[in-house]
Amino acid sequence: MRRLVHRLGGRSPRERAAQRARHVRAQLGVAADIAITARRRALAGAQNTPRSGPGEREPRGRVTVDDVLEYARQHFGLLAVPREKAAAVLRARYELRGGRRDLDTDAYTV
Repeated sequence: MRRLVHRLGGRSPRERAAQRARHVRAQLGVAADIAITARRRALAGAQNTPRSGPGEREPRGRVTVDDVLEYARQHFGLLAVPREKAAAVLRARYELRGGRRDLDTDAYTV
């Protein structure tokens, strides 16, 4: 018992909560990156199929907040993440990775 108290005694509950929040945000960032990469890979496979006409635009993918939440659940076991938090992380990763050129997202409407 003394070791446990000693180990946890070095940081306050506020510091532990802040570290946990940073860790969850980092995991959500990785989940958003996975969702973006998966959608881009699916798009790459779809672009190899012939289009019907010369005037048709390239297909666009759609990354959703639900995709991020699903990858966070699958990969990290995060079950109780608010949609607003996942949307904020998806917006940041979407903009950082240049998502506007080939992807759409619903993160701005949540």
